Amino acid sequence: MFLLVIFLLTVLFNQNSYSEKYRVFLKDKGNIEYNDIYEKASKNLSPRALQRRAKVLPKDSLVSFLDVPIPNDYIAKIKETGAQILLLLKWLNYIVIEANQEQINQISKFKFVKFIQPITEIVPRDYTFKINSISSTLNISKWLFLNNQSDKIYGESINQLKMLSIDKLHSLGIFGDSVLFGIIDTGFRWKENKIFTNAFVQAEYDFLFQDNFTGNEFVDTSIQDHHGTMVFSIVSGIKDGFLFGSAPYSTFLLAKTEDIRKESHFEEDCFAAAIEWMDSIGVDLISSSLGYYDFDSSEIDYQISDLDGKTTLVSAYANRAKKIGIVMVSSAGNKGPNDSTVQAPAEALGEIAIGAVNPTGDTVLKFSSRGPTYDGRLKPDFVAQGTYVVCSPANPTDTVMYGSGTSVASPIFSGGVALLLSAFEELTPQLLYELLKENSSRKENPDYSWGFGLVDFYQTAINYDIIISTPFTFYLQGKQRIVFKIIYRNNIEYAQIHFRKENETTYSTEFLNPNHSSNLFYFDFYPSISDSILFCYVTAKATDGKERRKPFYQNKEFKIRIGENSNKPFFVIDSILKQEDFYLEDNVHIYPNILKENNEIVLEINNLPNQRLILQLINIFGEILDEFSIENKYSKSFKQTIPIRTNSQGIFFLRVKTSGGINQVVKLMKFF
Repeated sequence: MFLLVIFLLTVLFNQNSYSEKYRVFLKDKGNIEYNDIYEKASKNLSPRALQRRAKVLPKDSLVSFLDVPIPNDYIAKIKETGAQILLLLKWLNYIVIEANQEQINQISKFKFVKFIQPITEIVPRDYTFKINSISSTLNISKWLFLNNQSDKIYGESINQLKMLSIDKLHSLGIFGDSVLFGIIDTGFRWKENKIFTNAFVQAEYDFLFQDNFTGNEFVDTSIQDHHGTMVFSIVSGIKDGFLFGSAPYSTFLLAKTEDIRKESHFEEDCFAAAIEWMDSIGVDLISSSLGYYDFDSSEIDYQISDLDGKTTLVSAYANRAKKIGIVMVSSAGNKGPNDSTVQAPAEALGEIAIGAVNPTGDTVLKFSSRGPTYDGRLKPDFVAQGTYVVCSPANPTDTVMYGSGTSVASPIFSGGVALLLSAFEELTPQLLYELLKENSSRKENPDYSWGFGLVDFYQTAINYDIIISTPFTFYLQGKQRIVFKIIYRNNIEYAQIHFRKENETTYSTEFLNPNHSSNLFYFDFYPSISDSILFCYVTAKATDGKERRKPFYQNKEFKIRIGENSNKPFFVIDSILKQEDFYLEDNVHIYPNILKENNEIVLEINNLPNQRLILQLINIFGEILDEFSIENKYSKSFKQTIPIRTNSQGIFFLRVKTSGGINQVVKLMKFF
């Protein structure tokens, strides 16, 4: 009898101490005065986020009650029970916790708690529907130009970009600059991978383990971060001659939400929390290659009737994100070729769903999910290359591989979207979608396999408005040359630069000098000794009357560093200006400039009395690969064989500087 009592007590103790995940839905957002709503709602929204929302919302309705955070005292009371807070979802006003039964019993008695459900259950429809229907009613008072040798730079990745004409936008100096690009996936092993050297990650967060590291945790499987790393590399990776990302100079937010060990509704909660987090920072575009329909046996699956674009949690959040100005792009899924296999969130009203085609772009791949949605809408929306896509794995680092699936098609397409947002900051999600449809291959006959087909991103841009690149600048012979590439479907009538010095508030205006054959416009600024920074913006007018400012918004301008430190990579020489603008001396000779058999060139300089030479080997990304100095012991001339110490192929530049003032750059091409 005594042993039986102990056994029963042990069972009861274990039941009370065993922790599981739950959603705690709240009745309200605390005791908040109407006049305080805006302050609380906008507290965690950056100025950038508000500016993005202003593209799609009235200026007096940029925030709503949905944006009011969950009250701290509610959070504190739940913590006092010993429960662990995992996620805070302000839009649907609930908290995800990990707690045992005793703690759940305590929490359920709090007056502010509406109800509690296990994480294995589906969020009620009236909640997900509500987020789609609520509107804002709160009234408040590094860029580069690629040349004709682009195949040598892109390697095999040229095909996946050329299919959508993304490479043409790159050639105009559009690489995703100024776009805040969010990616939601399984994790990202990017810090130790040289392919991500040029990628700027503003912030990352692991919503599974609630920390600021999105790589593998000690409990993760070894391949947990493989999928996310692969997706991230397609957008941002650069490996000369192998891989060039679709939007490599965007600024990135990375969210780890997917646990590959299991398929749980908790991952949806993490996905939703990631969208809230990215929104608060000011994200412009969110790309995901995740899908939800079937779950582990202990959890409730979705039914086909749930795939109506607004029922699932992730779809509801995608719809809300679009309403506040965020462009949402998702992979359609790999459940084809059967009909109605596009999963959440790709089936959402607010998502652009991407299917997969073969490398020649003439066949939809068998695995690519098809539409229609349950409510009869067209999905996928568009397609991109979905097999033999060049990308980088999490391990081994610094390598490339081929990826397949709509998971790799989506980031290619997302990069093209980022380029459009970079060129035209004012684009709303809906206007952008309409432009994509108008410039797609199957706009006249879309179907449930292709959607609207392949998008020509270059034509989308050039048909919409004047394209103005970010500035390229360098210091040369006492002048600061500032160069823009400007192009439109009609001729450019004129372009002007409006600039001010660092301590000035008034702008001076000058016409840019045109080179119409190359769509280049430049201005020479002659700085004084005290000048170190120049602020400017550009305006251009086309012959059809179209006018454009870059940057688009009045409160933005370009910041240009003045002087020798402003020099950008010199691979733009042939496409920017005539060669004679760079050759400061005619007594310097370098040959050959096309290396086919060895790694040596000959440097010959006449009339060079006892000067020291500095030589720098520079790759196309402006990185100095090799640098050495030579003392000239001769009074009349100098001639020496110089080794080119790199095993890579492609385009390089040799800068020759002397203590006497010679500064020359020559392009080298290495093909063996």
